[in-house]
Amino acid sequence: MAELDGTGTTASVEGSLGLGGVPVIALRGEIDISNVESVRADIDGFLDGRSGHVIFTVDALTFMDSSGIALLVQIHNRLGSIELRNPTDIVRRVIEITGLSETFGVTP
Repeated sequence: MAELDGTGTTASVEGSLGLGGVPVIALRGEIDISNVESVRADIDGFLDGRSGHVIFTVDALTFMDSSGIALLVQIHNRLGSIELRNPTDIVRRVIEITGLSETFGVTP
């Protein structure tokens, strides 16, 4: 769980391996500038040098600011491919507004 004292902004990162050993990472809560480094550390700890494709389930991600977008772009650039599954309306809007829908591979 990533959290910054005093702000109440929390996010959780939970990883597992899907079919073919593809990492599946569930992001929950809110990702913003106050906790993005903790979220990054949690994700990096799970990915541990993996490359290729990663799936993020974001159906419980209620908020993401530009620091969260930057984190996803960095992971995409490092791994080569990410997929966002079941984004909430607010997260979908942020992804669409930034023009990253096709880059990330957003699925309903």
